[in-house]
Amino acid sequence: MSLEPIQRAADPRNIGSTALIAAAQWVAGMKLVQVQFYLAELGRWIENALIVVCGLLLCIMASSVFFEVLIRYVIHAPTAWTEETAQFVLVWYGLLAAAVGARKGVHFAIRWGVIRFRARTRWIIRQGVNVGVIVFLSALLVQGIDYLDIVANQTSTGAEINMRIPWAGIPVGIGSILTIYVLEVADAILSIWTGRQFSVKEAREEDIHRALRGETAPPAPVEASPLELAD
Repeated sequence: MSLEPIQRAADPRNIGSTALIAAAQWVAGMKLVQVQFYLAELGRWIENALIVVCGLLLCIMASSVFFEVLIRYVIHAPTAWTEETAQFVLVWYGLLAAAVGARKGVHFAIRWGVIRFRARTRWIIRQGVNVGVIVFLSALLVQGIDYLDIVANQTSTGAEINMRIPWAGIPVGIGSILTIYVLEVADAILSIWTGRQFSVKEAREEDIHRALRGETAPPAPVEASPLELAD
């Protein structure tokens, strides 16, 4: 039996180089975790901003409808702009709220077809679906932007505003949903190397599957943030 492999492994220079490679891999892994953390923070900021905007839009829509009911049935002097305003605001509200739902993972999903698969298989299927959604939303985004040129010279009947304003809710809303899905896929790709995921949607999916199988969720480990680990 040759002792050369053993001697080579016992060589202090080889031990040092191995430790250096391991340390470099650990540092690279920590940088990827920080990238994941910043992407998750970006998604959280986008979600919070959308919630604020959706709240304002909901207030405008409710006020517009209430004012329309008041002037129509109490004052008996209905106007056309209040109803149109509520309709236009609803377009923006619905699509922006859909982006919030995409981040939280509360959109309609059929889970019975994959409930018996392993967790890793379900994860792969979900990421495939996410990629398909990204392709579909990208096509919708292009169409939505192109449609703005078609309605550029049109004006609404009641509110008398350029129709680009209400129709802009489609590309803006689709773009918001697309951004959320891109962040989801980016987090999933980085998790292959880091072994961690910051996705709220993924955490919810696994909780739902555990509940469907009658299992109890494991206690969440207490971990420091990636920034603290990096220090």
